[in-house]
Amino acid sequence: MSKPEIPGRADYGVFYPITTRWSDNDIYGHVNNVTYYSYFDTVANRYLIEEGGLDISDGTIVGFVVNSGCEYH
Repeated sequence: MSKPEIPGRADYGVFYPITTRWSDNDIYGHVNNVTYYSYFDTVANRYLIEEGGLDISDGTIVGFVVNSGCEYH
């Protein structure tokens, strides 16, 4: 059975760079697995604020992320 093709950056409609912090990495210099979900939360909120009309100061719209997932390759 062949492995599925891994999508590249160009396959996604939106891309936000994230700067890692020292505490995001383990002793081997790899980003800790649980940190990816913090990144998802940061990017989802940024997208909702910049593209979805979410006004966190005094808006009436509430944004929800109803599903997320992560596959490690």
